[in-house]
Amino acid sequence: AARQKGIFEIDLRLRPYGDKGALACSYYHFYEYFNERGGALPYERQALIKLRVIGGDEVLGGRIDSARDAFVFSSVQPDLTELSHLRERQNNELVKPGAVNVKYSFGGVIDIEYYVQSLQIMHGTNDPTLRSANTLEALTALCEAGHVSQDDYRMLSEAYIFLRRLINALRIVRGNAKDLVLPDRNSQEYRFLARRLGYTGADVSEQLYHDVSRYMESATQAHRTRFIHKLFD
Repeated sequence: AARQKGIFEIDLRLRPYGDKGALACSYYHFYEYFNERGGALPYERQALIKLRVIGGDEVLGGRIDSARDAFVFSSVQPDLTELSHLRERQNNELVKPGAVNVKYSFGGVIDIEYYVQSLQIMHGTNDPTLRSANTLEALTALCEAGHVSQDDYRMLSEAYIFLRRLINALRIVRGNAKDLVLPDRNSQEYRFLARRLGYTGADVSEQLYHDVSRYMESATQAHRTRFIHKLFD
């Protein structure tokens, strides 16, 4: 499956110094880039929350984790203005007019991740329990620590789980990890997608459309009324 285009792809731009950097960098260059005096941009600091060691030397992995935590969860607050502008650019540049991209459209899964990750950076300095690379685990920890209300936790966790299931179903239906645009709601592909997600009955397309609208609205609320609100606190 890995030989088929679009299944397993690595974005090699997501490395220290981007296209100008080495494909595999040393610990020194990693640390040099990801620190308060390095060249990492605000979105790279946020993205680094997802970093996790999956193999290799455990000691080196521990050093990388420590360097990541020192940079991501420093006392420097996240640049919410810059992250908000980036979110606008993602929607404007990565989503075609009239299309619904489950990841990048407003209401997509990115809105929830931005909200959760920003709270992690804000409060993770003094609370290591908030540093999980897993969004749902982080959302649970933020709720338990009192940074997210019970109502918001239920709304956002349900929306996140649904949107992730939808993304997985799209990838299976399309055989492509990157094509996350919803098909036309009146198409056979949309009905097939609905059944893939477990909807039954004669109106599976309407059921799916209703849930997509509801959960993407929850994600939009997270971005516009909670994330943006932080800009003016």
